[in-house]
Amino acid sequence: MRVCPKCGYKDEAIWRPAKMHNPSGDIARDEDVKIWLPKVWEQLSLVRGEKPVIKGVFAYYIGKRGVWVRRIAAEVYQQCGVTAFNPPHETSGHNKLSLNVFGKPKKTRLLVDVFPELGSDKK
Repeated sequence: MRVCPKCGYKDEAIWRPAKMHNPSGDIARDEDVKIWLPKVWEQLSLVRGEKPVIKGVFAYYIGKRGVWVRRIAAEVYQQCGVTAFNPPHETSGHNKLSLNVFGKPKKTRLLVDVFPELGSDKK
């Protein structure tokens, strides 16, 4: 549980950092959100998989078949859109071709392709 040193706000105990998936966001099980945040869950269940719900300083999102509710700062969502909930991640190489289940080549996208300002260190 996180506590703000300035205002004393206590975060709900259900949220855990989404380290591997999205370092700027948090995740929680849908069952926990139903119990701890019933108003947010009510809104999420109506728009499940379509669009995020903004409540206070956070934006919440759950996929159509997902069991994890994702949470990020509303400010980040307003700047980046839905991409902020599921950001593309760097691969080990440059624009590798990966094979999907059916053996067809699929081009992966790098983070620099989506956010060109990250690749501006090349001079």
